[in-house]
Amino acid sequence: MQSREIRSYWKVSLFFTGIVLFAFATIRCARQPQAFASLSPDVQYTGDASCQSCHEKIYTSYKETGMGRALYRPDTSEIIERFGPGEVVYDRHSSFYYIPYYRDNELFITEFQLEAGDTTYQRTEKIDYIVGSGHQTRSYLLQRNGYLYEVPITWYVSKQLWDLSPGYEAGNNSRFSREIGEDCLACHTGAFDYVEGSKNRYREITLGIDCERCHGPGEAHVKAMKAGNEIDVGELTDYTIVNPAKLSLTKSFDVCQQCHLQGLNVLAEGKSVRDFRPGMDLKDIFHVFLEERSDSNAFGIASHAERLQQSRCFIQSEGKLTCTTCHDPHKSISVTEERVYIRQCENCHQPNRQIECKLDEQAQMLEQGNCISCHMPQGGTSDIPHVSFHDHKIRVLVDKASEKRNIAAEKAFLQQLICANDSFIADSVLGKAYLLHFEKTAAEANYLAEAAKYLTKGSTFERARIAFYEGNLARAKSLIQQAISEKGENTAMLFQLGEIHEGLGEYEAAFQAFSKAYALNGEAFEAGFKAGTSLLQARAGQAQALAEARSMFDALYDQKPFDPRLLTNLGFVAMNQGRLEEAEGFLMKALRLEPQDVQALENMIYLEITKNNKARARIFFERLSQAHPDYVNQERLRQLIL
Repeated sequence: MQSREIRSYWKVSLFFTGIVLFAFATIRCARQPQAFASLSPDVQYTGDASCQSCHEKIYTSYKETGMGRALYRPDTSEIIERFGPGEVVYDRHSSFYYIPYYRDNELFITEFQLEAGDTTYQRTEKIDYIVGSGHQTRSYLLQRNGYLYEVPITWYVSKQLWDLSPGYEAGNNSRFSREIGEDCLACHTGAFDYVEGSKNRYREITLGIDCERCHGPGEAHVKAMKAGNEIDVGELTDYTIVNPAKLSLTKSFDVCQQCHLQGLNVLAEGKSVRDFRPGMDLKDIFHVFLEERSDSNAFGIASHAERLQQSRCFIQSEGKLTCTTCHDPHKSISVTEERVYIRQCENCHQPNRQIECKLDEQAQMLEQGNCISCHMPQGGTSDIPHVSFHDHKIRVLVDKASEKRNIAAEKAFLQQLICANDSFIADSVLGKAYLLHFEKTAAEANYLAEAAKYLTKGSTFERARIAFYEGNLARAKSLIQQAISEKGENTAMLFQLGEIHEGLGEYEAAFQAFSKAYALNGEAFEAGFKAGTSLLQARAGQAQALAEARSMFDALYDQKPFDPRLLTNLGFVAMNQGRLEEAEGFLMKALRLEPQDVQALENMIYLEITKNNKARARIFFERLSQAHPDYVNQERLRQLIL
């Protein structure tokens, strides 16, 4: 397998960083002759309560930190937001309004639409979780039948305003359907019971990032303490539990970087983000790719580790400057005096009690000796609106005006992808990163071309996906069949095969592929749904096909009774089986969730025509034509209701 040295945007610094990391890791590792017990997959997580009895003071203090409060339940005793009739968010692209409010200690978000001052649509969802400590933002999650979703509005603390959630702006409002997968949840909570094979379903979720996220699973340590084993905590290391301070430089950074190095995660084969344990190398679980920025001073909301390692201070400290040099992970920044951080600067930059500062005396007085305000400038991030963070790239600013980031230019620039936690990576990994970037972030042909350039012949499945996205379905079909023959059938490959058959109009073959995918993984809701819809297309009008599809949709309904596409198809099947009242019930449920859904509106028009109620059919036709003036079937529907 070929490897490629990845050009980094800290350029020359990386070379010196590599030397420092290697040297320091060698020194540290020499003091670690054995492995931590918590690295064994047999050692289990025990939860925060098992730490509290021995570490009460640390436990109590930690629970007030941003990490400890990364996820929690709504509570009227902890309100920091403004609520009231004036706190309405309007999305001009979708014409939806949003208003948040508490009722009986429960938090709700109501979505509605207006026409001539009258409410024409309304939907209310109860909030189950709040994400964010409240230092910068608070976002909100709802959980339905175990499935976790984000809601469309966020409270921005520094601006004291409600607005659309990050990523929902500029016509990208996904409303209540943005799935919160394990990649996202992992950085806001500790252990969680994820339903394997699903995208966003969980049996149990703990509140906040817990002790074991940084120290590893505690079962071995708890057993040792209960057994009365004495441990010298001086120069020796307690190998029953991980103390990040005792790790090598790279491994200690990885403990923080699992969340504070935010980018595109390319998982190693067969791995999950949940597989990382403190003491491991993060790159053995996943590689983190970042976009090369057009503005070298742009940074994201979770770019702390990346930016710090670009600093000359970090490079020249020879491993002495780490995240915990300035941050006590067990103490909230809200109760930490600013002088605590400034003293860390003075430890190195105050020889002979004389601060090394190039500002004149008057300027120093204006800054009040605050190194951070100059050398870690505060500003907005490139990924989250209405927030203000200190840039963790410590540097001397030649011209403050030139340091202002052009976020618009940042987003318009077609970025190269750079691996931030490994200097040498296989071409196939880089190719997968470009493909994932196309699928998740920017569906532009350039990224497919980059992916194709790096993917090796062994990456047959990935090359099949590229051909599919390029519209070369014949090649995609050949490659996916080859991938299946090489590695055997799995849900992802069978689902992709089904989509290729569907694109080719081969609906019977699509039905077979989707059905196999769903049979292998009953949590693959999308595969089951597409099996039903492709069956209806393959055997249109057949009573047996309607009955079989109905059976499949009923099973899916038990999983997601709130899915508007499923409700629309249940309505379609019921209508074609002559069960008109039942059909109306399903279709109206779908429209209460998606008031502008084309298929639900069209099916309601046909249903009302079938019931010989053309006046009501015209009402739904008006809704359809207003929401989708260019809909291709519009003229045919118009003729039917005349």
